[in-house]
Parts: sequence; C-alpha cells; structure tokens
Amino acid sequence: MGKTILVLAGVLCGCVPAQIFRDPATGQTAQCSASSPPGLFPIVAQWEVDKCAETYERMGWRRQ
Repeated sequence: MGKTILVLAGVLCGCVPAQIFRDPATGQTAQCSASSPPGLFPIVAQWEVDKCAETYERMGWRRQ
C-alpha cells in the first residue's frame, strides 16, 4: 500500500524521490534517481528508480 501511494504521488506531482542504498560490507553508498526530466514522464522515471533499487537489493545492499 505504501509503495502504491508513493508511485501515485510521483505520478501526480511529476517527481520521483531518489533512493539511497548502503553496502553493509563496505559502507559504500549509492543513489538511485531518475534521468527523465521532472513532470515529463513520471511513470518512466519511477520505473528507472525501481529497476535501480532492485539491482542494489539483489546485491545485498540496504535501503537507507
């Protein structure tokens, strides 16, 4: 439910919040953000962030 609300909010305002990840082994951080211009293609931007987040989660990184 919470993710649905975030996606809906992103679609309505045209913005997608960046997500920060940390590697628990090294402490290194990474950010998933969208390259699409805000307000132009919010669904595409959310897809980019989600795919990035899935990649880091598969590698064992944790969301901050």
